[in-house]
Amino acid sequence: MKYIYLLILNIFTIPNFSYANNDIENLCKKFPISTKVREIHSNHDDNIIFKSGVLWKIITPNKKTNYLFGTIHSQDYSVSKFSPEVRLTLVKSKKLILEIIPNNDANVIYKNKMYYKNGEQLNNLIEKPLFQKLTEQIKYYDLSEGELNNLKYMKPWAAFNLIGRPKPVRAPTLESNLLKLAQERMLEIDSLETMDEIISSLDELSIHDQLNILKDTICNRKYIIEETKTLIGLYIKRNALEIVKFSKKKHANESIYNQFMEKMLHDRNKKMIKKISNEFEEGDVFVAVGILHLIAKRGILEKLQNLGYAIETIY
Repeated sequence: MKYIYLLILNIFTIPNFSYANNDIENLCKKFPISTKVREIHSNHDDNIIFKSGVLWKIITPNKKTNYLFGTIHSQDYSVSKFSPEVRLTLVKSKKLILEIIPNNDANVIYKNKMYYKNGEQLNNLIEKPLFQKLTEQIKYYDLSEGELNNLKYMKPWAAFNLIGRPKPVRAPTLESNLLKLAQERMLEIDSLETMDEIISSLDELSIHDQLNILKDTICNRKYIIEETKTLIGLYIKRNALEIVKFSKKKHANESIYNQFMEKMLHDRNKKMIKKISNEFEEGDVFVAVGILHLIAKRGILEKLQNLGYAIETIY
């Protein structure tokens, strides 16, 4: 199976299947689709500090220059190749720090931890029609026969991360291309997190929340692929304001969504900012991390600005 990169917040999909029956339809009524943005105070736009851009120059209080680049975890050709501005900034740097290094070691760790080993079975945790639909959906991914046979042992978070992305294509991710260039330029390379740390965050989600996210993903994959195209379009336009608004869409269960965001975005940001601020004291560091980690309210850019860092949009 190809390297599985966690698509936090970007729930990808492929079209629905024709065999859906009344049982599926009734089960999926619990996960209604909404195109509405959650109601927030009228001056919401004014509270979003960074309204455009994907690449920022960061100058520390000690006048050291560094860069932050917001990525999107996708194999889409329109985003996997970075711009000349990004390339020039990276090659001028001494060190690249990725959210996580996309290599075989990370892949092995992920694959080793995506299945239950205590006898628990996914097919006993969700309704039979939903598990049947998941079985059909997952055939579109490049799993081996053994992996398909082990689907019943897959953890819910692993299942929704897998089907929550488009059918795999033979194309490198944006992060892989950044890593390749850094290696060619013999830059120092590091990561903000390890695969073990990310998996720990996912395992810490309650089983109730994991199952609700999985069921929502199974039920709404056709709609989600349409949303994915929208999100990629906003990223290409470097429209940070609309990306943040996009993340504010209504969800079937706002409480579960907010808990997921707290665990997978804000809690991780707290850890990331510590490493980033320490690394930035050296200067000439280029950090690439998922765009929403940077631009969201309480995001990394806002936190750095509050710490007295000067921030300039480069691209």
